[in-house]
Amino acid sequence: MGKVSRIGLATAALASVSTAYTLAADNDVTIKDTASQIAKGLFDTYYDPAATTGQFKQPESWFWWLSGTAWNGLLDYTLLTNDTTYKKPLLDAIYKNVGENFDFVPASQASWEANDDQAYWVYNALTAMEYSFDPLPCPGGGSSPCETDWVKLGSNAFDRFVSRWNADAGTCGGGLKWQFTPSAKGYDYKNSVTNGGFFQTAARLARYTGNQTYADWAIKVWDWSTSVGFVTSDFRVIDGAGDEKFNCTQPDKNEWTYNSATYMMGAANMYAFTGGDKVWEQRVQGLVNTAKKQFFTQDGIMREACENNGNRCNTDNTSFKSSLARWMARTAILVPSVKQTITDLLEKSATAAAKTCSGSTCGNLWTAAAPSAGKQDFGTQLSALEIVQSLLVLDATLKLATAAGAAQPPTPAQPSASSPAAAQPTESAKPQIKFVKSVHKTS
Repeated sequence: MGKVSRIGLATAALASVSTAYTLAADNDVTIKDTASQIAKGLFDTYYDPAATTGQFKQPESWFWWLSGTAWNGLLDYTLLTNDTTYKKPLLDAIYKNVGENFDFVPASQASWEANDDQAYWVYNALTAMEYSFDPLPCPGGGSSPCETDWVKLGSNAFDRFVSRWNADAGTCGGGLKWQFTPSAKGYDYKNSVTNGGFFQTAARLARYTGNQTYADWAIKVWDWSTSVGFVTSDFRVIDGAGDEKFNCTQPDKNEWTYNSATYMMGAANMYAFTGGDKVWEQRVQGLVNTAKKQFFTQDGIMREACENNGNRCNTDNTSFKSSLARWMARTAILVPSVKQTITDLLEKSATAAAKTCSGSTCGNLWTAAAPSAGKQDFGTQLSALEIVQSLLVLDATLKLATAAGAAQPPTPAQPSASSPAAAQPTESAKPQIKFVKSVHKTS
């Protein structure tokens, strides 16, 4: 394609639960309409208004991370459609989960929270930061101690990751453990979704603030991830490895969409931070091309690894595609050289995913392109929402400003191994990041 031109999604005959969503060309109004139906299905079916911790209904307590990623999906929806239906419960849920130290380590999750769980709540702060979303409200109009600044919330979590990395450095030459509570099952495992979460957090803070300390840590995490083979030379992203017994020498080579997506988003932000460094561009291109081979059919439709094995996907697994859809779309905006490849994949996948939706319920087997194909659960609904609204991201321009006082452009970070000190990043004024729609047909 030359100029931005896409397939839109229309909601046809929504009153009939047996009728799948259909397609219309170049029509953002119908994409928003479809996203609205899917978001409503997600919220009305799974949100628990009685929950004191702002959570969605989940089968077990340790699915707290899914609530975090669902709110990020609804935050994306709010930003992309300007529909404020979910703004109040969204901000309320985030406040209830920032924790006493405003770093997304709430006391309510003391028995369950792991590093990757925390990261999925932190992404809400990073997205709100990048889009100048409403500040986090303080209860009582600010009479209680409260942190409302999204940059500070993200940097507080970053500091936690730094301190845990340093504490965990005795095995595998570095890296975060999956769990940060010694008694928790999985404390002897270092994995990609955790370290990719740290990498992405550091990279997004670096791009937004221009602070080199964040960039140095992003480089350090990337270099470590490649050194232990979590990110391979051909840009596969494997799950992880045991650290205490095997020192990360016997990895679990399973590949999941969200692991690849986590590193992709971090690398895209490092490309933007460095002002277009060719090495970071090549890394982004490698991750995108490998994801295309691993997680898309020859027809360009996204599928999760477990779908290839009798569709034995659990609630975690069915949600993973939401991360790939979310971050592939942002990568396309940040790194122009991969935009066309990503656009084609997201268009085809969104078209197929819409055909699995009927009424307000969507299935996980997008390759079947039929109403309610495969499983229907919390994860399938979230993934359908993100793939549909990813098309709205592709029609938008995210203005990549840096914070007041940051270098213009920031000093390029060299893509090589480094061992920076865990210095506290300096605070600076919040820039205005504008989400600007391109001109295109809407009716």
